[in-house]
Amino acid sequence: MIRFAADYFDGETSRAHAVEATLDAGELRIRGEAVDLAVPLDRIEVAPPAGHARNVVHLPGARELHSADAAALLELSRLCASARPERWAHLLESRLGFALAALVVSVLIVTAGLRWGVPAVAQLAAHALPAWVDQRIGDEALALMDQFSLSPSTLPAARRETLEQKLADQCRRQACPPYRLLFRDSRLFGANAMALPGGTVVVTDALVGLARHDEEVLAVVAHELGHVRHRHGLRLALQSLGAGAILVAVTGDIGSISDLAAGLPSLLLQSGYSRDMEREADAYALAWLNTACIPPARFAAILERLDDDASETGLLDSHPGTRARIGPFRGPGRCT
Repeated sequence: MIRFAADYFDGETSRAHAVEATLDAGELRIRGEAVDLAVPLDRIEVAPPAGHARNVVHLPGARELHSADAAALLELSRLCASARPERWAHLLESRLGFALAALVVSVLIVTAGLRWGVPAVAQLAAHALPAWVDQRIGDEALALMDQFSLSPSTLPAARRETLEQKLADQCRRQACPPYRLLFRDSRLFGANAMALPGGTVVVTDALVGLARHDEEVLAVVAHELGHVRHRHGLRLALQSLGAGAILVAVTGDIGSISDLAAGLPSLLLQSGYSRDMEREADAYALAWLNTACIPPARFAAILERLDDDASETGLLDSHPGTRARIGPFRGPGRCT
């Protein structure tokens, strides 16, 4: 027989009535001063324990029993036909094996979501969002870079105009995504080129200085145009937000999303593209160079030079597998 002392609350006032509860013949009999009632077992719900707080038994009509007799209420909960999700959670949490299994499954789900789920959803969303979203993110990223890490270009105006004109000539002969070519000086980034959401391609003075031929600069820009064409910058931003959403789901910290959104331009500068994105940009660059009748070896040559001169923030730090990537560019090319 189950018997325990408790405080009874009638659901109408905050007054506690000292009672004794006894389970008998499928009913919970509750007796005390001015209290005498019987509640069928199937009308009772025993809340799972919460730390060191007293256990609660929910009765019909918003009435409750509060008791410190955890053993008696645990036995009562096993007899109740309660389907409360919290009860099942407690039963699982109370068994170490189930808890460890749940932890492993949770880690696998989160890992799979970050590795495959978030990128897939980000790719679909990036192609569905309007162009102004890219432009807004790209403008904020460029403003941040101009403030902290970039300086006005020191290249002669004629040199910049020559490269701009050569790129424009090629884009009149073949389809290029909308772009804006900018030159900047930067001690932080060194020899580098970056494609920002919205079509802005930033080329550093050091990269131009490292090139031994204008076609090498155009080859690097073609690769960055591939990132623009496939909206990789926006996809990367959405992936960052998706990772933040998973973090919120796991930790319950809604502030993480706000912090991530505020620092999105910085994330774009610090994060590297995935191997899949690099392959897409490389494929675009190879086709672009063949159409432009520029030897693909120009791209391979400057990448090898960048690899030898790589800095902590260089172009290749966000472009994995350099030697494997330049293989398709070593051939003679096909002028189309």
